[in-house]
Amino acid sequence: MRADDVAAAHELTFAAFADLDRRLQVPESPRSDPEAAYVRLRRILATDPRGCWVAEDGAGLAGVGLALLRESVWGLSLLVVRPDLQSAGIGSALLSRTLEHGADARGWIILASPDSRALRAYVRAGFALHPAVMATGVPRAAVGCADVRLFEPGDHELAAEVDRAVRGAPHGEDLDALAAGGCELLTLPGRGYAAHRAGAVKTVAAFDDEAAGALLRTALARGRGGAQAQVEWMTGDQQWAIDVAVAARLELRLAGAVCLRGDVGSFRPYLPGGAYL
Repeated sequence: MRADDVAAAHELTFAAFADLDRRLQVPESPRSDPEAAYVRLRRILATDPRGCWVAEDGAGLAGVGLALLRESVWGLSLLVVRPDLQSAGIGSALLSRTLEHGADARGWIILASPDSRALRAYVRAGFALHPAVMATGVPRAAVGCADVRLFEPGDHELAAEVDRAVRGAPHGEDLDALAAGGCELLTLPGRGYAAHRAGAVKTVAAFDDEAAGALLRTALARGRGGAQAQVEWMTGDQQWAIDVAVAARLELRLAGAVCLRGDVGSFRPYLPGGAYL
C-alpha cells in the first residue's frame, strides 16, 4: 500500500461494508468521517508498512488488507474486497500477506464481520471464534461515574499497564491517533480507560469489571443528547458490558465474532476496537 491509496481504500471500505449490510438485510452503517478514517489508514501505514497491502486491477483498488504489530501482538485492522470481485481469492491472498507480518507474533486478534466466508477463513487460519453481540440505540438510563475524567498525557502509563493485562500489548500512541480522529478519551484513575466518538464506543479496558462498567456507562452518558449509541464486540466474557447496554435500554443483536489465537492476555474486561484492536 502507498500513501496515495488512502482515499481509495476508504471508499472501497465503505462500499464493501454497505454491500455486506445489504446481503445480511440489516440497516446500512452510516458513512464514517473521511478525515477520521484517513487518520487510521495513515497511522497504520506509517507504523506497519509491511503489514499494509492492496490488490488492484484496471478499475482501481480491488482489495485492502491492513495489519499492525504491537509488542508481538498482531491485529487485523482491515480486510475488504470490492463487491464484484469477492470469492475470487483476493481476500485470501491479502489475509496471507497480512499474516506474514505477524509471523513471529505471540498473539493474534481479528474482529470478524458476520460474513460466513470471512469466518471460515479465520478458522482455517487457526483462530478461535468467540461470537459477539452489538448494542445500538439512544441510551435512556446511562449515568456517568463522577470519578471518571478526561484522559491526560500522563495516563498513558496506566493505559499501557491495563493493555498488557487485557490484550497482551499496549496501544501506545494508537490512543493519540484515536483522539486525533475525533474520539474523546476517558480514564478512571488507577483502574482503566475508554474511548468514544459521539456515542460510538471505540474501546474500554480496565483491571476489573466494576471499573470497566463505570467507564462504559460514562462513555454512553457523554454521547451527544439523543444520538444513537453503539457498543460492539461484546462476547460472553464481557457480560459486564452486556449488562450496561441492557440497563441503558439499547437493543442487542448478533454481530460477528472476536477471533483470537495465541497469547493475548486475559481479554477481559475489554472491548476491543476495529481500528487498533
